[in-house]
Amino acid sequence: MKNAFGLEMPEIKDIVTDKKVNETISSMLFPVLTYLGIPSKKATEIITNCLQVASNYRTLAEYEGQAHDILAEEQVAARIPEKLLARADLMYSQIERYLLPGNVLDYGCGDGRVAELIAKHRKQELTLADVYEHKHVKETGLRFELFEQGASMPFDEAEFDNTLALTVYHHSSTPLDSVKDTCRVTKPNGRLLVIESVYGVDGKELPAAMQEKITRYLSLTPEQQMKANTFFDHFYNRVIHYSKNSDTKVNVPFNFNTPENWEKLFTKCGLKQETIIHLGLDQPTAPEYHTLYILRKI
Repeated sequence: MKNAFGLEMPEIKDIVTDKKVNETISSMLFPVLTYLGIPSKKATEIITNCLQVASNYRTLAEYEGQAHDILAEEQVAARIPEKLLARADLMYSQIERYLLPGNVLDYGCGDGRVAELIAKHRKQELTLADVYEHKHVKETGLRFELFEQGASMPFDEAEFDNTLALTVYHHSSTPLDSVKDTCRVTKPNGRLLVIESVYGVDGKELPAAMQEKITRYLSLTPEQQMKANTFFDHFYNRVIHYSKNSDTKVNVPFNFNTPENWEKLFTKCGLKQETIIHLGLDQPTAPEYHTLYILRKI
């Protein structure tokens, strides 16, 4: 299977047969589980069992279900919602200083908690949009618009001063179209704030403490970093948040890119990259290497 950028995507079972990637995944998954309150000994056992299932399954659905059952014994999924509050706080702190005055669209808003924080602390007008409606969205009291995967959003051109796309584009089946649509609804000279999962990084832009913390990931080749990203994107969205119903499964086309190629894509869509900020493996429950792009619509 190829992703939207023409890259051949390996199966999960092929990812974990790469010894160095397997060892890196194990080392990265351990702090995820302990962050969720799993005792160290039990976390090690869970990792061993999940990777065993990942290396030997008949169908991907079989792996997702069996690995989820392993996690369910320790109620891993039930521990996530509380931690998502901290995730929203983190993302808000990363983007808040770059917001322009005026209204804000949160594209691919998920539970809407980041938008909730902006509305609370900055008193800006917020609009939420996503391809599904999270159960928390109604509780935000903010305007919400539903649209179909691959379809344009139901907004006018140049409607928003700020558009957020926080770890969204790589979940789109057609990321180029998604970037174009977020650009379309942003006002001229308005801002797009984008956080994306990337690969092909050496971490030199990171603080020394973060570099040391993720040495093992940074030692991987670009191809191996892509494999690790793929494993964790799938593990978080399809294993931890498992669903038997194909209609409610999170879309995971693994449309990752390098920071340089994201900039080229943004430029192609009429956006100027004002700056890029390397965040590293900043999100404890989803350890993918993130970069923050501050973009201005030309």
